[in-house]
Amino acid sequence: MGLSMIDFTILPAGIKIVIGLVVFSLSVIGVGIGLHIAGTRHFGILCSAFSNSQGVQEDLKYWSTISLRTRAMVVNRITLAVVWPSLGIRQGWLNSGDYLRCPTYLKRRLTLSFWCTSIGWAGIVVGGTLIRFGRL
Repeated sequence: MGLSMIDFTILPAGIKIVIGLVVFSLSVIGVGIGLHIAGTRHFGILCSAFSNSQGVQEDLKYWSTISLRTRAMVVNRITLAVVWPSLGIRQGWLNSGDYLRCPTYLKRRLTLSFWCTSIGWAGIVVGGTLIRFGRL
């Protein structure tokens, strides 16, 4: 039975609303964790942990750390380095020693932020597509 055979129109409206709220909440939680890191002392700890990584240092110069928005952009780049360190090391913008020096609690928070945001936005896109094509 393929995905095209599933008929979501038979779901009660309450279930559809709950699923939509869960997906939206996941994305908000993920973005919130990233903003929390960008707006607190954790940002300084994160930047000092990646002090030898060329890509992070370039981001700090380019984006600066004046506003929460620019700090969040730096956190997003570091999040990618934490989730897929081999990619950053292979491309030369991440120092492997920096990745190992990053505190475990920050790695966990960044990973949680990434997956909550990714799953939430994927759910929003899938839900929007299903609504657009009349399948939800």
